[in-house]
Amino acid sequence: MDLTRFSLILTIISLTLGGFLLLDRVPIFLSIGTFSVVVILIASLFLIDKITIIKYILLVLAILGIIVSSLSNPHIKALEEIGKTLYISILDILMVLGFYVGPTLYIISIVKENLKRRRY
Repeated sequence: MDLTRFSLILTIISLTLGGFLLLDRVPIFLSIGTFSVVVILIASLFLIDKITIIKYILLVLAILGIIVSSLSNPHIKALEEIGKTLYISILDILMVLGFYVGPTLYIISIVKENLKRRRY
């Protein structure tokens, strides 16, 4: 499995699990938004090789996701509470994987792919 697909699958799994764990604890529009993103990522996983522009749309979304998450007060507060309870710690790990690690790996994979293409 290549890094691009791995990063998308990591993000999909993390957001799905986190979304279910937060289902009754956050406003419904956040849950709908999370699951909508998951559906888009799943569709992208199948279309990424067929429609080239999807790679670059996902690249922009990955960058925006990292920035928005970094500036989000609930995310910052959640990270400050890591280790307080098992539930919070699991949510924090999923948040880091879904909003930071997955998107960062995706960005790295696209940059590597473009650098490799330029060499040939």
